[in-house]
Amino acid sequence: MALSVRLAASDDRPAIVELLRSCHEDVVAENERGTQGFVQGDWDESILAELAGGPGIFVAEEKDTIAAVVLTADGADRERFTGPARRTLDMTKSLEGPVLLYGPVVVAPTFRGRGLVRTLLSGMSLMLADRYPTAALYVDNTNERALQVHRGLGMKKHSRFTLDERGYTVLTFAPNDFHPRPVKKRK
Repeated sequence: MALSVRLAASDDRPAIVELLRSCHEDVVAENERGTQGFVQGDWDESILAELAGGPGIFVAEEKDTIAAVVLTADGADRERFTGPARRTLDMTKSLEGPVLLYGPVVVAPTFRGRGLVRTLLSGMSLMLADRYPTAALYVDNTNERALQVHRGLGMKKHSRFTLDERGYTVLTFAPNDFHPRPVKKRK
């Protein structure tokens, strides 16, 4: 597979929004969310435009097809965040900063199982490690797939919290030291 990772361009936004919406918790059947993964939040091109002004949106593509995406935000301006993102920044403020918030991370269904999250986060880390000593992600505890993938890549469970009756796990890693170990296959 000839896969490349790059910063998203403005003309990528419609495809990114489509990918995010295709994996939204309102679209994924409740009984499949844990094993398939899902995205929370409202996503549109204006939100992507705002995020593009920060560290960036990264895409993995194969032959001009966006196969995966990761959104990032600079956590230094804590006051601009709300909800789980703000709580994550509160819980990671003792870590070396500034903290890079990343997520959601979404892989198109036809590209799953090929190690794209590892490839995407490796590319993101190469491009941002000089600016961000710490990266943090929050995951809804019912999103078992996302938790499994990130733990399999060596992310550390930093903490847990509950907000609006939903449980979340905060995972962290140092982009400069990101050497993802292979995901172990279950027997």
